[in-house]
Amino acid sequence: MRRDLTLETDLPHLPADVWQALTDPAALSEWLMPVHDFEPVVGQRFHLRAKPMPGWDGVIEGKILEADEPHRLVYTWKGSRMRSNTAVRWTLTALPHGAGTRLRLDHQGFEGIGGAVLAFMHRGGWKKFVTRQLPAHLAAPATAASSRRSA
Repeated sequence: MRRDLTLETDLPHLPADVWQALTDPAALSEWLMPVHDFEPVVGQRFHLRAKPMPGWDGVIEGKILEADEPHRLVYTWKGSRMRSNTAVRWTLTALPHGAGTRLRLDHQGFEGIGGAVLAFMHRGGWKKFVTRQLPAHLAAPATAASSRRSA
């Protein structure tokens, strides 16, 4: 039994700005989790750290599998309670007439009964990150994403 997660949202921001939020370590640390050694280069290993909680030490280990700016970013995702790596895939598609970006998150590879429980737990977290925290990061202040991109 395998469980995969998919979330999709339309953001009123250009793909380049959304890409920046997905790949800049400072941005990731603001809206997702503090990240260390992140660089959108195939083969790059990184880790995210969150507050530990019962059953989880707060560490996610990852490795970049694909980075096609500003269209697709794929990396492994493995927490301390996960028996194997899962894969996170971000797909960015420009909306017509410069209206923004359709962002799709696919988190795949949750296997077995334990994987079903982990998928359920991840769904709530990803929903919060993708529908609230990322949009808030992109919107505040209005010129922040553009100034980060041009730096």
